[in-house]
Amino acid sequence: MSRYKITLVMPAPAADTFEAFHNHLVRLEWDTLLSASHVEGGGSHPYVGAVTFNQGCGWMCLLSMRTRFVNYQPGKVAVAMLVEPSGMFQEWSASMRHRDLHEGMSELVYTFSLRLRPHWFGRLFDVWANRLFERATRKRFEALADYLRANK
Repeated sequence: MSRYKITLVMPAPAADTFEAFHNHLVRLEWDTLLSASHVEGGGSHPYVGAVTFNQGCGWMCLLSMRTRFVNYQPGKVAVAMLVEPSGMFQEWSASMRHRDLHEGMSELVYTFSLRLRPHWFGRLFDVWANRLFERATRKRFEALADYLRANK
């Protein structure tokens, strides 16, 4: 499975960037990919073993997935993967790594991969789907950066 990597400089410290992304009480204020997102069982933040539900917005509202966090270190790293195949997704996983830079800036490294199902469909469209997700994710992180600038 191919992995895609997006590296960005965010206009806030690593802890603030991490918090804005993983706080499910504020996430929908800026997140351009989601119309619904919550930690199953309650709470505002995931943790190792937590399952979250995420539903797309716009034309992607028909797409949803449940993800389990396998690593969660606030301000530093979060890693999640698809709990079980869902809709057209056979597999999905992502990691976010945060590192403080200088003068209140931080680096965000987002690595992801996804595979579609059924297998024959994925063989035809996995590359296209990953590129589409990469583009949507870049727009999502631009919105996160705008949110961070506006809430300094």
